[in-house]
Order: sequence, then structure tokens, then C-alpha cells
Amino acid sequence: MTIFVNTLKRIFRNKVQIFFILLFPLAFMSLGFIGQEQTVKVAVIDHDHTKFTADLVRNLKTKAEIRDVKEENISNDLKTLKVDYVVVIKKGFTDDLIQGKEGGITSYSVKESNFSNPVSAFLAQWLNHAQMVVEATQHNPDSFYTEFTNYDQHGAIQLDHKLAVNEGAERTRSVLGYLIISMLYTSLIVGLFIIFNKNNHTLYRTLTAPVKIKTYMLQIVSSFLFVSFIQISFVLLILKYVYKLYLGSAGFSIFVLLLLFSLVTVSFGVAISSFSKNLIQACLIGICLVAPLAMLGGAYFPLEFAPDIIKTLSNFTPVSWVITGIEKLLQGKSLFALGKEVLVLIVFSLIFFLLGTFRKADIAN
Repeated sequence: MTIFVNTLKRIFRNKVQIFFILLFPLAFMSLGFIGQEQTVKVAVIDHDHTKFTADLVRNLKTKAEIRDVKEENISNDLKTLKVDYVVVIKKGFTDDLIQGKEGGITSYSVKESNFSNPVSAFLAQWLNHAQMVVEATQHNPDSFYTEFTNYDQHGAIQLDHKLAVNEGAERTRSVLGYLIISMLYTSLIVGLFIIFNKNNHTLYRTLTAPVKIKTYMLQIVSSFLFVSFIQISFVLLILKYVYKLYLGSAGFSIFVLLLLFSLVTVSFGVAISSFSKNLIQACLIGICLVAPLAMLGGAYFPLEFAPDIIKTLSNFTPVSWVITGIEKLLQGKSLFALGKEVLVLIVFSLIFFLLGTFRKADIAN
């Protein structure tokens, strides 16, 4: 464990390396937000607190960013653009709706702006569907909740919900694609670290002790995997709670899949160190390899309309498999359904690691 601990100390002692590990991915991922439509900021002040109003809020979350405001601050928050649209639901609204009474829900927005029109149209559609269900169930509360739930799942409301989720998933896929590219670039630190140790004879001095080359490499790789764990955790937390990026119910599964991909990137850095004689050569080889790997893998843009030859070549890159895995997770599939993607990523990591350690066996001898 000595090599593991010392490697971590050396990594986090260097401010430039900390920048590339933590801040560079965030800066690079901002490219994924370019060209994306701005999210509408909506506040819901719910005094009713029923299953119906809770379901309304849940569906609004698929179309807008939900924010908290106080009722007395509505006017000021709209003027300062803290929110674009505010919905106030009075107490007893659901009971009145089931009894056939109108009113009970009030909306506020900036008159000069039509930015919140889609949310306003969605709210009107939602209430219209609710009134149709009320009439069909003859104002029976139990029947209303049962039938409205079914209508939400199978009717037009669910269609809007799916469309909104797809828009969020596309943005997430784009942003995470840039995260994957940044992980490939930061993996070069692994190769540079190993070459630096070899050039200043730290590697040779270590091997004169009772330490095998496999033990040395495993501890180096383990230390950088731990760094990747910190990197991925930090970035995903920022994306979810600061940028409000849509992850659906796949947040933890995406985290695990990216951790598995980090095994590939670290092994990729080890492989580069074996084919480079100095730091400059390692940088050039890494940069020349990362760009085509990212493009062929679909990290910059989807390969949906790419020629068949490009799609075939993409299967030979680990990037393509992790991107495919992320897309499946965002579509609602579980991590256990990604058997092929997980297996291929493990194979890639083993290939890169063996390429990286094979030539180092000569050094040990």
C-alpha cells in the first residue's frame, strides 16, 4: 500500500493535476450545453398537498426546472428572473375539481415574455384532461384517482412526459459524452506519471526492493482508479445539483458505468506509457489517439446518421460501448441489462493493461 499512498500524495500535491482532474472536465463539458434550449424555471406553491397536485409537480419536473419561492416574493422573483412561471394551488383545489367546481389554481408570469408558454399550455392540457376524467367517473374521488392515473400513463399526458424526458436524455447524453472525452484526456496523466518515474529512476529504485512489477503497476492503477472515483463523484454531483442535469432514475447506474470506464481510461494511460520514450512523445501519442477514439465512438455527436463503415469501426472503440450503455440507462434499462457493454469494457481494460505491463516486464528483468 506504500506505493498507492505515495502516488496519491504526489497527485494531489500538484495543483495543475488537480485542475485537470476536477475542473477541466467541468469546463470541457460546458460544450455539451451549447445549442441546448434554456430550461424554463417554474415554482409551484402547493397549499393542497394531495396525490393529484403532487403528480402535477412530478410531471412539471419533466418540462421545467422546479424552484422554491415564497408567495409574498412572487412579483420580485419574476422581475429578477429567478423564476419564469409560478403556479399557486389553493387548499381544497382537488376536492373542488372532483366536485366540478372551477378555479383554485392561479398562474403568474412575465407578460412581455412568451418563454413560459409551453408550460402554460401543458397546465391547461393537464386540467382539461382532469376535468374529462371527473365527468367520466361521475365525481367519485376514488374512481377519479384510479382512472386519472391510468389516463396519465396511457393517454396524451404521458406522451408529453416522454417527449420531455427524451429532450432531457439527449442533453444528458451530449454532456456525458464530453465528460467521457475529458476522462480520456486526463488518463494521459497516468502515462506521464509512469514515464516520469522511469526517467528519474524512481521505478528502478522501487524494483530493487522486494516489489514485483505487477505489484507496482497494480498499486499505481489502483491509486488512479481512486482518483477517478473522486473525479466522477465530484462531476456528477455538480451536474445533478448545480446544473440540474436530467439523470432520471439512472443516476447511480451511470455512476457505476463511468467507474467501469475509468478502468479503461487508466489502463489506456498505462498502455501509452509503454509506447512512449519521453513525456512529449506520450502527450502527442495520447492526443492523436483520443480525438479519433472520441469521434468514432460517438462522444462528440450521435452516429445515428453516420455511414455504415463508421458505425462498424465504432464497435472497436471503448467509447462507443460506454455511450451505448449510457443511452440504454437513460431509456430506463437497468445496469444488469448491459451485460454486453460491461463485458466489452472489461476486455478493453485488460487489453490496454496487458499492453502497458508487457513491455515493463523487460525493465523488471
